[in-house]
Amino acid sequence: MALPINFHKTFIPERRLLSSLLCYAAEGKSGDYQSIAADTGIPMGKSNGKVPAILDYARGMGLVKLTQQVKNAVKEPQLTDFGRIVFIEDRLMGEKITQWLAHMHLSHPSIGAKAWYHTFSKGRRFLGKTFTANQLEKDLVATFGTGKNRTGPLIRMYIDDAAFARASVLKYNSSTVIRNKAPLSDEFALPYAAYILLLIEYHFKDELQVTTSDLNKKTGWFDSALWEDSDVERALNLIESTGYISIDRLTRPWVLHRKAEAKQVWPGIYNDLA
Repeated sequence: MALPINFHKTFIPERRLLSSLLCYAAEGKSGDYQSIAADTGIPMGKSNGKVPAILDYARGMGLVKLTQQVKNAVKEPQLTDFGRIVFIEDRLMGEKITQWLAHMHLSHPSIGAKAWYHTFSKGRRFLGKTFTANQLEKDLVATFGTGKNRTGPLIRMYIDDAAFARASVLKYNSSTVIRNKAPLSDEFALPYAAYILLLIEYHFKDELQVTTSDLNKKTGWFDSALWEDSDVERALNLIESTGYISIDRLTRPWVLHRKAEAKQVWPGIYNDLA
């Protein structure tokens, strides 16, 4: 289920804090918010703090999952397959690949965050590629109800180098937001292969094949990447080149056949970095 709209209301996901949480999860630790703060250095005051927000961001980015605890106050974040390779290869999350995959996870309708899915996937149809911060704020308020500056943290996440500016998901100039397409270079072939397999496994668990239209209808992936039809074809060609899916192009929409599990591919997503 998508994470609540309001977890980003105050804080942006600083990479150094996410990194501290990854280390905490890698060590197999668990605790309440105060003990997590003490172990990680993530700020946590008596009535306000960043630990809950960073936990939710990390979950929405697909980096960790929370185990069920007998006591609700105790949190035990565990690394996902994606989170584990990020911890090993890019702990400070400075690579474009890491940031784009985190963005794509956040924009997923079920495992991401509602505001991100609404803005970057559904929003492609009614906001378009270029829109103002005021337009976005009005739309979020109309959709999710009143709140204090829902838009600011969402935009700042992508323009602050302490967060995810290196991905260039968007540009922000004089209150205008301009979205950018997800990269289509060779080094993204394996990352996209891992991610598309994850999507197929999540939404089409017992199926070995799926059409491109059904995939996007369920996940909104192509919209969150801002790809046109020719971009989608280029992305799928890159993915097919890895050998982890094959494509039947005799029909429209194309049919994708999965030939591996996502967990087999995640460990290699940084192999082709220049």
